[in-house]
Amino acid sequence: MIEKYSPQDIAVALQKVGAKVYQPTDEQSAIISIATNPLEPAVVIAGAGSGKTETMAARVIYLVANGFARPDQILGLTFTRKAAGELAIRIRTRLRQLRAAKLIPEDTPLEVAVTTYHSYAARLLSEHSIRFGIDADIQPMGDAAMWQLANDIVRNWEDASYSNESAVGTVVEDLLGLTKLMLEHQVSPEAIAAADNEVLEELAQMSGGGNPEVRKVKKVLEQRIALLPMVERFIERRQESGQLSFDDQMSLAADISVKFSDIGELERAKYSVVLLDEYQDTSQSQVRMLSSLFGGGHPVMAVGDPCQAIYTWRGASAGTINSFGKYFPKAAGHTGAERYSLLTTFRNDKAILELANVVSEKIRREGGADVPPLTPRPGAGDGELVCGVFENLDLEATAIAEYFTPLWFDKTRLAKPAEKRSTFAVLVRKRSQIATIESALRAADIPVEVLGLGGLIHVPEVADIVSMLRVIADPDSGAALMRHLVGPRINLGAKDLAALGAYSRNRAKGSRAESKSLIKKIAAGNPEQAEADDQFLGSLIDTLDEIGGADKSTFTEIGYVRLVNFASDLRRLRSRAGGTITDLINEIESYLNLETEVMLRDGTGSGRRHIDRFLDEAGKFARSGGTLNSFLQWLDIAGKEEGGLKSAAPEVRSDVVQILTVHMSKGAEWDVVAVPGLAEGTFPGLNKNDPDNWITNERHIPFHLRGDHLELPRFSFNGATKNSDAGKEITKYADICKATKTREEIRLGYVAFTRARTHLIATTSWYRDGKDWVEPSTIFEQVALVAQKHGKIISEVPRPDKDAKNPALENPLTGVWPRDPLGDNRSAFNAKVVLVKNAAPLDLTNAQSVDIETASWIEDARALIQERALGVNGVLEIPMPPRLSTSTLVALHKDPEELALAIRRPMPRPQDQYSRRGTAFHLWIEHHFNAATLFDDEDLDYLDPLEPDQTLESLKQTWLASEWGNRSPVAVEVPFEAVLGGVLIRGRIDAVYEINGRFEVIDWKTGATTLGESAAVQLAVYRLAWAKLKGIDPALVSAAFHYVPISKTDRPADLLSEAQLIALITGAK
Repeated sequence: MIEKYSPQDIAVALQKVGAKVYQPTDEQSAIISIATNPLEPAVVIAGAGSGKTETMAARVIYLVANGFARPDQILGLTFTRKAAGELAIRIRTRLRQLRAAKLIPEDTPLEVAVTTYHSYAARLLSEHSIRFGIDADIQPMGDAAMWQLANDIVRNWEDASYSNESAVGTVVEDLLGLTKLMLEHQVSPEAIAAADNEVLEELAQMSGGGNPEVRKVKKVLEQRIALLPMVERFIERRQESGQLSFDDQMSLAADISVKFSDIGELERAKYSVVLLDEYQDTSQSQVRMLSSLFGGGHPVMAVGDPCQAIYTWRGASAGTINSFGKYFPKAAGHTGAERYSLLTTFRNDKAILELANVVSEKIRREGGADVPPLTPRPGAGDGELVCGVFENLDLEATAIAEYFTPLWFDKTRLAKPAEKRSTFAVLVRKRSQIATIESALRAADIPVEVLGLGGLIHVPEVADIVSMLRVIADPDSGAALMRHLVGPRINLGAKDLAALGAYSRNRAKGSRAESKSLIKKIAAGNPEQAEADDQFLGSLIDTLDEIGGADKSTFTEIGYVRLVNFASDLRRLRSRAGGTITDLINEIESYLNLETEVMLRDGTGSGRRHIDRFLDEAGKFARSGGTLNSFLQWLDIAGKEEGGLKSAAPEVRSDVVQILTVHMSKGAEWDVVAVPGLAEGTFPGLNKNDPDNWITNERHIPFHLRGDHLELPRFSFNGATKNSDAGKEITKYADICKATKTREEIRLGYVAFTRARTHLIATTSWYRDGKDWVEPSTIFEQVALVAQKHGKIISEVPRPDKDAKNPALENPLTGVWPRDPLGDNRSAFNAKVVLVKNAAPLDLTNAQSVDIETASWIEDARALIQERALGVNGVLEIPMPPRLSTSTLVALHKDPEELALAIRRPMPRPQDQYSRRGTAFHLWIEHHFNAATLFDDEDLDYLDPLEPDQTLESLKQTWLASEWGNRSPVAVEVPFEAVLGGVLIRGRIDAVYEINGRFEVIDWKTGATTLGESAAVQLAVYRLAWAKLKGIDPALVSAAFHYVPISKTDRPADLLSEAQLIALITGAK
């Protein structure tokens, strides 16, 4: 193979056609060129910010320019869609520029197969899963759906002999974790049982009295053996229903690749070059699949950083990089190097880079990868590294806000366009610190965005919603209820709370007999029903239901009125609990006036962002068939999941400070970064309740059965014959496992620090959440050492006395309660109210600008009056939006002027009973045809009766008795997009039926009122959309409304043609 163009030649040619490319460094050139990196297996150690994406793209461009491979012969795999998309776009752009530079022919294809590991596995399954008799075309189950299925299996396990000392939620998590690892490492239940029994037999031979360590191991092993039948049933349920998880897909793809060698032959013929991104994060299944397909000397270049291996809890292995040669060996005659390095970082300034190298030094030395330290780019700035130890969490959060403030409000920064301003992030190890930091930043008038579901539930507005959901779902959620009783809406004082508590206790004394039914439910093995039942003794929520029977004299007058009103509101909200979770959240949001509150706080542009994100998560969960109780349990799991639930890489923004976990920050970078909580037990953190130790944690498989067992410690009693000695060996092994986990925590610290480009602040505090003070962690000590030489220490609060206790707990702050929401601003607020009441009307015709605020009011009032006048005279022109829904198109046909005004000044549309009923009915229809759900249709029967004569059940029965009840559609819930007259139309077709070679599109209507002529526009769009989707003449498609309550099918004549629809749209422009 002869090189026509060197990497430098290509860079020069691209620069001549205007491409923004730099001359590759010597390190990059060595990786790009086949003169130094021939088409052989090789691994590239690429440090954080070292330009690996650009280097991978340059390697592809180089191979194509020299004719060594066509673009469509190159396969690139990475972990996130965002990373795959960015790499694909970069390669396509460079290929177009190569064409412009005349280095490749005009007919060279531009598409490169760049995708995610999971998408590639899914594609393999779709083509070859038939060999295993599996239908792999169904969308894989997400985390929420997986948890729901596992929860269902555990709670309804029929083996009466099964016993487990752990809570139900813990057993669900154990089931999920154990199943994942068994699939990942291809370990059978029999192998696990044999390994566990071997240890149990050794323990049985020990002499002497027992001890906590021995008893713990015995319990864990026995419980894991008892869990194995559940694991088998869990896997069976998924395969029977065809609902595979992402882990299932990857495991099956690996199995197929290993078993059928011809698949590898096909893939190698298709892809002559393979690039693997973030290789350190690949799991055993992924390595097994890829080595089966592309091992044996095929040109595979893997790029990764062993210092960023932070996903061992997801199945990845810290030593994957080191074992690359084992799975992708060189072939006979190969002469290229096995390893290359990218060690110049283009991201971090010098001080930050110095810290990164110090933190990673031990990992690099002990990891066996022989990775040199990173070096700064030419011309790198000095950077700013600061750190500090503070007394408590509040002061630590305040320090971060004070550090950010001058940088955020810097005049030079604000003078730049929004997209070019510096970016800020706070990266937390534990989410419990989010609320405190968010509050401190908001107090400094800095806007905040919290990312990830686990972090969202700590945001005040979302926490309010979650607590109200708990009140609705569980009559005994006293803590959640108190949040609202003492919150700004009800604002009860001590006297009223005491009176409410006394009334609740008196009710309980008079209803002892009710406890019998509660005991029966628990004894019958149905604690969930007991939790949701209205018979909990002393329930404050039940007490509220009967507040009318309380002695009014024990309450204040206003307090009693507020409680009566709240009880009425609560009954109304609880009546909505049978509907969809998202509808209930909308009801709660409306009741709490949260939209107004967050808009006032953060502005109309971003005020709702946290509520909307939470609604999205709730919608995903509900689509998997989740109930309210299971959703709340899922939120608990999401809130404490160690590394966070699986999520895409964050979209970095410059208009807010983003708060997220360190795990979630992987793949992103910001100019200014704060890393708080560098305290022992927090960061590095060791979860005592979920240790990475197979003999003390049911969700792990025996380490020696894992594919990466050579990198993990092996357990042995080392000849112990007494329980006392066995306990010592168990403790010793636990310490070794902790050391392994600590190394991952240090890698996590490296990831956190290398997210920062120019500014980094790292903090801790002596007092955390507990009563005792906590030492700064070893990671913080490393930060402080570097900061002494290359940065500054902004706070060194002395170490507390040995026996000192947390002042916040020993001497809690005092204040006036109930709290006035306006606080110190009350008198100023009252004065302004008086001022408004006494103000004279302003004559807008002669009004002059007094100040900026008054001038804006005058302008708004004049604009509203002018708008009304223009509307009356018919000269108000509103541009057509670039996207329309089908319902908007109907409104355009019915009354263009009314639609124009609605577009110009949109108003929120309230949730009504009819839309809720329609949503529930359409959901039932979809599951009636697909049966792809985890719940029965009877779960939908608890919707509130929206019309006395038209419950959901009657709608279902009426529809089943109609002409459509016994017919099978060819498609249901079909989404579509169509461009008409330059406007994108989006919609969803309810159902399509085939009749003698023709198609009929049906739209279900849950109202009884026949719609007018304009509604037929909707059918015209549906008919055209289906014709375009199928590539047929619209004349072969008819369309109709079916009014479910009256069982009437209406087929309007003379539906608009495509030309008429375009005329309708363009005529309105």
